[in-house]
Amino acid sequence: MGKGKEVLVAFHGYGERSSLFVPIARKIPNRFTVYSVDLPMHGKSGWKGKKIDGQLFSWIIREILKREEQLFCSLMGFSYGGRLALYLTEKVPHLIQNVYLIGPDGIMASGLYRLVQKVPDPLKRMTFRFLVNAQMVRLARSFYKRGWINHHNFRFSEVNFASRQKRRRLLIYWMSMNQVDPKLERVKEKLCEHQISMRVFLGTHDEIIPSRAGRILTDDVGHVEVTFLNANHKKLNKVFFNRIEELLGNGA
Repeated sequence: MGKGKEVLVAFHGYGERSSLFVPIARKIPNRFTVYSVDLPMHGKSGWKGKKIDGQLFSWIIREILKREEQLFCSLMGFSYGGRLALYLTEKVPHLIQNVYLIGPDGIMASGLYRLVQKVPDPLKRMTFRFLVNAQMVRLARSFYKRGWINHHNFRFSEVNFASRQKRRRLLIYWMSMNQVDPKLERVKEKLCEHQISMRVFLGTHDEIIPSRAGRILTDDVGHVEVTFLNANHKKLNKVFFNRIEELLGNGA
């Protein structure tokens, strides 16, 4: 989409699809040439493997640059797509010009998350099947009514636990998390070494990616700019695209 000089490769969030980024071409068509990617098992993309190797996304970047006959591209990612953009900034920084992150996953990881990533795959799979099933949706609903979990977590379980197809997709992404796991200190090194500009857009009411996450990226890196938008995680992309002419339209 679009006809701008800056090639932009955009990755949507989990459960979304590539059409998320259509407003870019509609509102600022002369800024970017946009390649919006349907992630595996989203939109029109299928997947047959048991895991998703992060090298797939490096290959996508190289193929797009080859097609456009360009040396560099910029990245945009919302939520899980932000995780991919951070991962690619670490892995192929020599191909990246600018990075735009919208409520990005991959900035903050708890000790529990790191521990789970070290668990052998058979145990991960067994734990997943114990926790993720249709019966757990009823339990999540009960927890939500008691105020023990937030609305986002309840809706996520309601949407993604109920059908066999969606549970399979979630399992594949669960098993692949350590395949696409950006190391933030390395990301910062690459930003400085290759002079990559990064802009981060965070929601002031985001229950998934808290606003304090911005400080993690800006520490020790002078050219990371953080903008706060009045939104929760679900509505963050809508607020961003409503203001995209103001936020990105001038080429800043």
